Amino acid sequence: MQKWLWALGIGCVWMASARAQALPPAVQRRIDAIFSRMVDRCIVQIDRWWHDGQHEQLINMTYFVIAFDPHYIEGYENAGWLLWSSNRDEEAVALYERGIRNNPDAYDMYYELGQYYYLRKKDYAKAREYLERAIQYPCDWFVWNTLGHVYARLGERQKAIETWQELLRRFPMMPVNQMEAVRKNLRDLMTREETPSAGETSQP
Repeated sequence: MQKWLWALGIGCVWMASARAQALPPAVQRRIDAIFSRMVDRCIVQIDRWWHDGQHEQLINMTYFVIAFDPHYIEGYENAGWLLWSSNRDEEAVALYERGIRNNPDAYDMYYELGQYYYLRKKDYAKAREYLERAIQYPCDWFVWNTLGHVYARLGERQKAIETWQELLRRFPMMPVNQMEAVRKNLRDLMTREETPSAGETSQP
């Protein structure tokens, strides 16, 4: 195992060097194809380590892969979660921020960092900052849902209502159980004057 990983690493370095040079188009296409297969093999190994629970190896390989493929979103997501769940918070935040720099027009990294501040740090103001950026891009329903919870935690009742209403408008085909949970949160907010309690606004 280790031998082929070393060979793969050396090969990727060599391929990256070759890609940086001016080469005939046919040669460049060939190099790009080989390079892509090498990175794909690394990702397959990452998936195996995920299922085997070999998390440190997974994290190290993820850093290796994103150096060559900075748009490997799943890598940032999985390694980031593993880092902060093992109390390596600074590394996790740095990785998420790197993901944002490399993928500024995708919602994923803004969402991951918003989730981190919401779930891990309970810093709802910081979570709002990133989640509001996430919804500026095409995203999934759960991004809007999380933002609604963040607004509720901050006591921004009207914003929470408007966010959940917009979620229901945008995603009529979202899972039924999740839709019912959103509707319940809306009923709770719209029928009570005071800021909802933590129990009422917990994630479904």
